[in-house]
Amino acid sequence: MKRAAVRSAGAILATGLALAGCGGGTSAPQQGGGTGTPDGSAVLKWAVPGMPTSFDPRKAAPLDPVFLDVVYESLVARSAAGEIKPGLATEWKLSDGNKVITFKLREGVKFHNGEEFGADAVKASLEAYKKSGALVTTLATLDKVDVVSPTEVKLTFTEPAGYMINVLAGEPGIVVAPGALDDPDLGTKPVGTGPFQLASFAQDKVTFKKFDGYRDAAKTGIGGLEMAVYSDEATRLRAVKSGQADGTSITPGQIKESQAAGMTVIQAPNTQFNAILVNTKIKELADPKVRQALLYAIDRESISKSLYAGACAPAVQPFQNGFWANVPELNDVKPYYDPEKAKQLLAEAGLPNGLDLQVEVGPNTQFQTLAQALQAQLQKVGIRVKIKVLEFQQMITARRTGNFSATVALLQAGRPDPTQFVKDFYTKGGAYNPGGYTLPGVPELLAKARVSDVNEERAAPMREIITKVFEAGPPVIPVCGVTYVAAFRKGVTGMEPPVMGDYDFASIKIST
Repeated sequence: MKRAAVRSAGAILATGLALAGCGGGTSAPQQGGGTGTPDGSAVLKWAVPGMPTSFDPRKAAPLDPVFLDVVYESLVARSAAGEIKPGLATEWKLSDGNKVITFKLREGVKFHNGEEFGADAVKASLEAYKKSGALVTTLATLDKVDVVSPTEVKLTFTEPAGYMINVLAGEPGIVVAPGALDDPDLGTKPVGTGPFQLASFAQDKVTFKKFDGYRDAAKTGIGGLEMAVYSDEATRLRAVKSGQADGTSITPGQIKESQAAGMTVIQAPNTQFNAILVNTKIKELADPKVRQALLYAIDRESISKSLYAGACAPAVQPFQNGFWANVPELNDVKPYYDPEKAKQLLAEAGLPNGLDLQVEVGPNTQFQTLAQALQAQLQKVGIRVKIKVLEFQQMITARRTGNFSATVALLQAGRPDPTQFVKDFYTKGGAYNPGGYTLPGVPELLAKARVSDVNEERAAPMREIITKVFEAGPPVIPVCGVTYVAAFRKGVTGMEPPVMGDYDFASIKIST
C-alpha cells in the first residue's frame, strides 16, 4: 500500500503564490503574540458571518467546512496548507487501472457517541451519500463499497478515479457514526470522530467541547470553541478588538486596522475566487457573446486595488497562478478589460442598446460592495444591473435550485478536487449548472483529468478545459482570486491559513 501519492494541490498553490507575491499585498503566513503559558482548557471564541447550513454532509453548503472540520474527520486528511496525508485511513492503494481504491483504516477510533469506527461505518456513510443530497453527483462514479475486513475497505468505481483521493479528503470522505446517519436531527446534532463534539446549537451561536476520546486528544490545544454570528466584517473585527471574540476571518482591507490594534494577522492565497455566476437558462445569457461581453466589461485590477488592497489577484480563470490547473497564458488580465469590445459583442448578440440584468447577492457586506462595483462597471457598456439582496439561506437555495439570473458569489474551485468544479459548473447535469451549459469535448477531457492521482499528469486536460470554456464565454465570470486573511487577539496562536478550506482549530493555543 502507499500513503499520499498525490502531490498537494494546495501546497503547490501556496508555494507558487507566496513566491510570486500574488500581485502584491500577500505574504507567507506568519503568526506571533502570546508569551504566557498555554491554557488547555480555554475556549476559543471565533466570530463567523453565519450559522452552518447543516452538519449533515449530504445537506452542507460549500462554505460549511469551517464547522464540519470541528466535529468530523475524512478518510483522507488535508493539512491547512493543502498537503494530502492519512486521515481515518492510514494507507491506500490504487489498482485495476485506478478503478479500485483500497483503504487501510485506523484502529481504536471511536465516534462521539461511543460507537466503534471501522469498515462498516465507512460503507454506511458512503452508501448513504450516494442515495440523496449534495454529494450524489460527486460520488456518481462510485459503483460499490466492499468491506474486506474490519480495518480494510475497497471502493470500486465505474471509471478511472485517481482524483477521488482528493475528493475523499473533503465532505464525501466524512464518516458519520452509523447510528446517527438516519437521525433527522443530524443537521444540528453531528456525531463524528473529530477533536471536538457539539455542546450546544442556538440561533446565532454554536459551541463545541473537546472530545476526550479523540485519537490524538493530547495534541488538542484548547478545551472547546464558541462560534458566534456577527452581522458583517466590520462588526466581527470590532468583536475581536473589544474582547468579545478571540479571532475571525477579515477582508484584506482590514489588515492595517487589525495590526494597528495589536492583533496577529495570518494570510495566504487559496483556491476560492470571487465571480459572477450566470444562469444560461436565461435567453440572453445563453448567448456566448453576452457572456464574453461580461468578461471584457470588468476592470479587475481596479476592483482588486479599491476593494481588496491588492490582495485579491485579478483573474479571468478559476485557478490562481501557481496552482497546477492554472493556464499560464491567461494570467495577464490586462487584454481582457476592453469596454469597447464588450459593447461590440453585445451589438453582435443583437443587443445594441444593452440589457437589463438582475444580480442576486447574499447578506455579507463585502459581496454587496463587490456587486455595486461591478454594477458601475457593467453600466458603462450598457448592462444595467439591478442588485437583489437575499438572506444567506435564500442565496444557497437559489443557487442549488437554479432560481436566479446571475449571482455575485465566492466560489471554491479546488475543493474537494478541481475536476469537481468543472463537473458542477461546466457540464450538463452539474450541481450548479441550471442552464445545462456544455461544450463539445469537455466531458472527454474531464475523464482524462480524473484518471491519475498525480497532478502533473492531470494538468494538460484541465488546462485545455479552462481554455475552451474561456474562449466560448464562461458561465462563471471570474473577478479575482481570494487571499484568506484572519486576525487574532494577542495570545492566540497556532492556526494556519486554510488554503483549500480545511480548518484545524485543534492546533490553536491560547496563552494566559
